[in-house]
Amino acid sequence: MAGVRGKVLKAAGLKNVDLWGKSDPFVKVTFEDAKGEVLQEMKTSTKTDDLDPVWDDESFSFSPDAKHHLLDCSLRFKVMDTGLGPDVELGQSLVPLKLVPLMEEGGEEKLFEFSLGIAHGKSPLGMLTLQIGVIPSA
Repeated sequence: MAGVRGKVLKAAGLKNVDLWGKSDPFVKVTFEDAKGEVLQEMKTSTKTDDLDPVWDDESFSFSPDAKHHLLDCSLRFKVMDTGLGPDVELGQSLVPLKLVPLMEEGGEEKLFEFSLGIAHGKSPLGMLTLQIGVIPSA
């Protein structure tokens, strides 16, 4: 069955939004159709007081249903800070799956590093390092 799989590896240079200590980041991964509707999602564990978090075994795997074509879908990676109030977005990357190489049988996911955006046109929001691979139909 066609799908996409990968791992969230690390983030670097995240913005600190906490009043005390440092941000407590986690990554919310959503599998979205061409209109941006969330089809499936997962989230990583939270890293306490860490602006350069590393995740150990944070894998994801998504497959579209019959009415969605895999290469028309995207992955959205939102880095969020959890705290006393509502979660705060630290940055995000949107990855259209048509840009991710197809995996060969028995192959490995490819390593990617994505920007999380730029705040107010001048300061970077950090980087996110991932492994992603598109599994073609059998």
